Amino acid sequence: MSNLKTTKEIYNELLKISDLHSVPELNGDILIWKLYKNSYIKAYCDGYDSCIEIISDSPWKGQLTHWHPEDDEIFNHLYTLGKKGNILVFKKVLSYYDIFYMGEPAKCPSNKKRTWGKLIYLEQK
Repeated sequence: MSNLKTTKEIYNELLKISDLHSVPELNGDILIWKLYKNSYIKAYCDGYDSCIEIISDSPWKGQLTHWHPEDDEIFNHLYTLGKKGNILVFKKVLSYYDIFYMGEPAKCPSNKKRTWGKLIYLEQK
């Protein structure tokens, strides 16, 4: 979906997909998606920059992580995060969260190769 250049275009395309866990909301130029029990996604794409944030509902944690996918990748990342049955796994080292895996649970890599840190699994609510 490399021709999607705005948050509204991405939002409209996501609404057409039937195997999403829930429906995202569009708040101005920001896509907000309550996918997980204790956190949600904020995303935007304006043709110059794209950003996906995972934000905790907890006032003590706030933003867990964020990344800036290319404009032609943001739709696929959001679809992977929102597809029914998919999981999101963070690796937490000290107070830093990083994406370890997102996708189908059966394809999640083994955590035996990691040296330290804690894996946190977010399943859709």
